[in-house]
Amino acid sequence: MIDFKFNGEILCIGSINMDLVMVMDHLPEPGETVVTDNFNTYPGGKGGNQAVTAAVQGAKVTMFSKLGGDGFSKELLEKMASRGVDTSRILIDREKTAGIAIIRVDSKGQNSISFTPGSNAFLTPGDVLENSDLFVPGRILLLTMEINLETIYHAIRLAGQRGMFVIVDPAPAPSRPFPADIPPLVDVIKPNESEARAITGVEIKNKADAKVAIERLKKMGFKLPVITLGDKGLVACIEDRIVEFPPLSVECIDTTAAGDVFSGTLAASLAQGCSIERSLELANCAGALSTTIAGAQTSIPSPERVRQFMDKRM
Repeated sequence: MIDFKFNGEILCIGSINMDLVMVMDHLPEPGETVVTDNFNTYPGGKGGNQAVTAAVQGAKVTMFSKLGGDGFSKELLEKMASRGVDTSRILIDREKTAGIAIIRVDSKGQNSISFTPGSNAFLTPGDVLENSDLFVPGRILLLTMEINLETIYHAIRLAGQRGMFVIVDPAPAPSRPFPADIPPLVDVIKPNESEARAITGVEIKNKADAKVAIERLKKMGFKLPVITLGDKGLVACIEDRIVEFPPLSVECIDTTAAGDVFSGTLAASLAQGCSIERSLELANCAGALSTTIAGAQTSIPSPERVRQFMDKRM
């Protein structure tokens, strides 16, 4: 049980990108050219994906990030707003451009991503301070790590001072250890296998390894660690109990935003009063369903579809 009074609102801080996606038979080896005629552009970025997911799942979501003056930035703003996200607090630097992710997806749904942050890299701790009114008791702060780390840590510290519930999706995993004061301020940390390895040093090949990594995250100070294991399910530590959630069988097409859909659904479910166990179950279902549709924000399932899928399993 989580002892926190949620107000149904989420402040999402993270990257907003345009995803340029090619689907091909196999991912190219170094020096290899793979030809495909399957190309599309999709709104993306881990922060944007999570914000849109949380809004689709019924939470009231405000996005705080930075975009540029280019056409992609304008399109990203419009599409996020059309999905129910409050974009009024997104900062605009007209001298910059939106972040761009180039995503290659193979016939098995696995992906390879190249990324340039663009305007995302210029969201500063000073920007957070100037918009501190966004940090309200009862809100969830949902963060990814595709932006400046000092900006992220400043936001976490401010959220701690203001009585917010903090969820960190450490993707991509930071290249250096977390500052010592940060883990105790984080209510939920949700790495995947590779991110958990980068943070804890534990090589994760199965659930037993994941449990060792969970214990290390707890010792670091993170209150409720969750490690997602792809087709092996996920493991969480809830009230000092290790809880396993089984893998879900779906026809995987594209895994691009599965982790973001998981995190956004988890935040939205908690914000709307669901228990942590049910929120994780819903997030697990939503993440799995997102892999059955191509793209990032285009793959977000509706709340009805998520619940129907979960009900069929019970």
